[in-house]
Amino acid sequence: MNTIIQTKAGISERERLLILYERYRHEYETNLNRLYKQVRKLLLKADINFNIKYRLKSFDSYFQKLIRYRQRNINPIIINDLIGLRIICPFLEDIERVESIIRDNFRVIEIEHKRARKAVNEFSYDSIHLTVELPEKYYTGFIPYSGRTCEFQLRTILQDAWAEVEHELIYKANFSLLNEPIKRKLASLNATLTLSDIIFQEIRDYQKEIKTLREKCDHTMTEKILLPNGSVISANGNGNGDGKNKIEAFDIPTAIISKSNIEKQLFEALEAHSRQEFGKAIQIYTYVLRQKIKPAIRSIVYNHRGMAYFVQGEYEKSLTDFTRALKFDSQNLRALNNRGLAHRMLKKYDLALLDFQHSLEIDSYQHESYHMRALTYFDLQDYPKALADCNKALNLKPDYTPALSLKKIIVSRMSF
Repeated sequence: MNTIIQTKAGISERERLLILYERYRHEYETNLNRLYKQVRKLLLKADINFNIKYRLKSFDSYFQKLIRYRQRNINPIIINDLIGLRIICPFLEDIERVESIIRDNFRVIEIEHKRARKAVNEFSYDSIHLTVELPEKYYTGFIPYSGRTCEFQLRTILQDAWAEVEHELIYKANFSLLNEPIKRKLASLNATLTLSDIIFQEIRDYQKEIKTLREKCDHTMTEKILLPNGSVISANGNGNGDGKNKIEAFDIPTAIISKSNIEKQLFEALEAHSRQEFGKAIQIYTYVLRQKIKPAIRSIVYNHRGMAYFVQGEYEKSLTDFTRALKFDSQNLRALNNRGLAHRMLKKYDLALLDFQHSLEIDSYQHESYHMRALTYFDLQDYPKALADCNKALNLKPDYTPALSLKKIIVSRMSF
């Protein structure tokens, strides 16, 4: 088929299309940049970790695609991916969330799951392609054969890495000339990357489950730490339905992944702790502490056993465990703040203030620590200092309910 068609004006179709491409190129690039900013804003609002690549097809790529469509007798010819965005995320679940966001905010014309078209024994990169319609008001003219559309490609980091390598090794070479061993190696590599994505997601799911249990464990301390007016706050300073506990990562999967038995025991301890079966939790924590584990993990376990003792009213034992936790990790702010709370419950206010001060020296951006120190100053009836710490907490987190509640009480006391 002759793809260089002569027009009546004596110029080839390629030359005619190039003229139109260049005429509207800036308009397409402007619309692409507008779309990029809109998508970026949506993903940031959803708190998704992402990277975006975007491009306008070069004229050569556009014209070659037009030729391929004609050779395949596709009619009508509509090139929907003249402009495109590729959104890359770390985990498979992120891709699902991004797809949902695009569906909710754009008119989706077509969705294509690339891998779904492949036979079991074939290999190619996984990728979700969504064709979306763009507002007509942004266009004064169109490059011929292009749709008023944009293609979104959604991939994980590993899927994107494979796609880039595959393009160099396969599409820029004659794959039919590759021998069978090389084909098998490529297929094996692709399968490994696919499995890695699945494993990464499984680890992510496991960590979320651990975090949920941690939140429940922290919540069990709420009945032991009271505001002056009798309402309840948690060990890390949250409460009264605030529901936004700051939970540090509990990094068992990466730290002791080879010790499956210890990992299992720790998970069971956290489950028991979250169910408020404190005796059982303490027993399991004690078993784990008798094993050979890394200092950072030992620090975390001591802190958790101390929390279990704390909610049972055994403040001296909790104080001992929080101190042991700090011996194995002096930067364990959770244990340091918890020790301050234990000192406060034992009315050792000077020691409590020292712990909170030390914690804030390590990290001065802890609104919870300022609030806990404010509570201690309140106990000492030092209302000016208590009010100052409440204001510091609220400066870091203006909507922090416990500090707002305490501040009202302090102001009322100071007004007498």
